[in-house]
Amino acid sequence: MYMMNVKAKRIVIGISTIILIIIMIILIDIRIILEYLMKISFYGLILFFLIYTIAFIFRTYRLKMIFQGLNLDSSFLTLYCAFGIGWSINEITPSKLGDLVRIEFINEKEKNIGLSNSICGIAIERFIDLIILMIITCFALLYLYISNIGGNTILNLHFYVILGIILVIGGLIALIFLVFKTDLILTILGKISLNLRNKAESFIMQFLGGLKKFRRNKKKMIYVFILSILTWFFETLTLVILFYFTGYEINIFIIIFAQIVIFFTKTFPITPGGWIISENVGALLILLFYPSIKYNSILAIFFLDHLLRLLYVLVYGIISAISFNFKIKEMKLKYIKDFEIDEYNEVTSETEPLKK
Repeated sequence: MYMMNVKAKRIVIGISTIILIIIMIILIDIRIILEYLMKISFYGLILFFLIYTIAFIFRTYRLKMIFQGLNLDSSFLTLYCAFGIGWSINEITPSKLGDLVRIEFINEKEKNIGLSNSICGIAIERFIDLIILMIITCFALLYLYISNIGGNTILNLHFYVILGIILVIGGLIALIFLVFKTDLILTILGKISLNLRNKAESFIMQFLGGLKKFRRNKKKMIYVFILSILTWFFETLTLVILFYFTGYEINIFIIIFAQIVIFFTKTFPITPGGWIISENVGALLILLFYPSIKYNSILAIFFLDHLLRLLYVLVYGIISAISFNFKIKEMKLKYIKDFEIDEYNEVTSETEPLKK
């Protein structure tokens, strides 16, 4: 009965994703999308996919450096394929379920890393992503304020400063609660679900233990932060290219800001891959700064960016899964169980440095 429910859920998610995409195409008008594709041209699409590939290469090197910071070595190819499989799952399911698949894939294919360190590495990666995105967002808002871009929008310039302060304070509060108020977080989760509390406790303990160990390797930390900035530069550059190739010379920092906001909307489990929600949020944000541009025209560009990313990661994920003979339906996601003491010690204890 349980298996039937799981299969039914997967079918519903798949069908709902297709329906949402069809609805979006109807709302936007397929003629606009085809017109934009003609403007982008074949060479523009090649450039789009090349830039997106570079972003994944930087992501892979960054994760490899994170594992090295934990005194663990890993195969670049394994981590690269893990991103392909994980991102393809992220695009067709709610929330970031692809990260869970990546954890299991790395655990299965990299025997020297193990389950605990796989969870720890992915957790540190996402934690650094959060910090980098906050920094980029604050920098973008500061630039928009200083450059007086508010002349093109109905928003007051103080809006940028207030939003930046909210982001920084909100991020600091979240970090303080995670590090110093862990028991309070677990107590609240325990009232919701005991199983959820157990999983969160395992995750937080391994994350904090691994982060403490990772901080000791200052050189790797610097490399990881540099690679993170490069990763998100290329991640947001795809949307910039689409806007400029289609004839909209919008301020690059506004596009970057919109892309980052879209990333956060995809984190919440509202629709599979964030479809409809993320595109509309991004389009509304651009519309605030450029009210003279038609909403449907902006929405079409965000939809096209999402669609091209979807096609890319599906091919990327299928090739990655076939290359390693990885069957997602047989995956057991063992990390949902309480980890054992020796697994926790594997993360927090000192290990021999990597051999060069």
